[in-house]
Amino acid sequence: MIECKLREFSEFGSVIAPTSKKIKNGFYSNSVYPIRGYGRDRWVVITHIDVDCERHLAEGMSKEQIFQGCIDHLNQPPPRKKYAKKKPRPLYGELKLYKAKIKEDENGKFVEAEIITNQRKNKHFWREGIKITGKRKK
Repeated sequence: MIECKLREFSEFGSVIAPTSKKIKNGFYSNSVYPIRGYGRDRWVVITHIDVDCERHLAEGMSKEQIFQGCIDHLNQPPPRKKYAKKKPRPLYGELKLYKAKIKEDENGKFVEAEIITNQRKNKHFWREGIKITGKRKK
């Protein structure tokens, strides 16, 4: 696992502005993807992940290993609260990597990622996943 965190976005997909009050960690994509079960039990979230890419690349890790390590870290549930009966669940649902690339802006390098989640509506992301209905053609 690689220590990382999701960047915060304002409502319309731009990285957070100092004046906006509502912030979330990404947004659901409105595009249709060639993913089995897309729109029924899987949806794609677009997000930016803050991670120290240069350090991990210098240690000899590949980009794919860095991306997967970040996803593994984000899939970890928060620690169990004292006296809690239920087992905690991951904050963002069960995540899988669809696409990712390393980019750079004034805040430094980050990972721009399209991530598959199993939650259609999550309070940490803007919008909600599109629902695709109807029968599949054979």
